[in-house]
Amino acid sequence: MSISTALKSVKNNIPKYIYKGAGAAALGIIGYDAHVLGKLQSDVYSKTGDADACMEAFSNSQYLTSPSITASKLKKGVFNWEVDSNIRHFFNSAIGYFKGFGTMLVDSVIPLGLGLGALLGKGKWAKGSAIGLGIFGVVKLFKDVLGFGHYNDLNKKY
Repeated sequence: MSISTALKSVKNNIPKYIYKGAGAAALGIIGYDAHVLGKLQSDVYSKTGDADACMEAFSNSQYLTSPSITASKLKKGVFNWEVDSNIRHFFNSAIGYFKGFGTMLVDSVIPLGLGLGALLGKGKWAKGSAIGLGIFGVVKLFKDVLGFGHYNDLNKKY
C-alpha cells in the first residue's frame, strides 16, 4: 500500500473518525462526571454511616439493663472500638462511590447511549448517534450552561 492510497483511505474515512471521536469525547465527559460524583457520594455515604454507627454505639453505652460493672466496661469498649474502627468506613466508601457513579450514569443515560452508538455503531447508526449527540450538546449548552429556557423561581420577574 502506497502513501497516497493510505492518505485517500484516511481522507475518505474522516467523517467516521469524527463520529467515533464525538462518541469517545461524550463517554469521557460522562465518565469523568460520574467519577467525581462517585468520590463525593463516597465521602458523604461513609461519613454518614460512621456517624450513625457511633451514635448507635454511644446510645447503647448509656444504659444498662441490670447494674453490672463488667457490662458497663464491655459497652464502653464496644463504643471505643466503634469510634476507632475504620473497617465500616472502607466498605461504606466503596458502596457510596458506586452509588454516586451509578446515579450519574442513570442521569446521563441519553448522552451515554448516543455516545456508545457513535463510538461502537457503524454507518448510519454512528452518524445518527453523532448527530443526536451534537443536538443534545447544543440544547444542553443553551439550556443549562447559558440559562436560556430555564425557569428560575428565585429570580422571578413580576
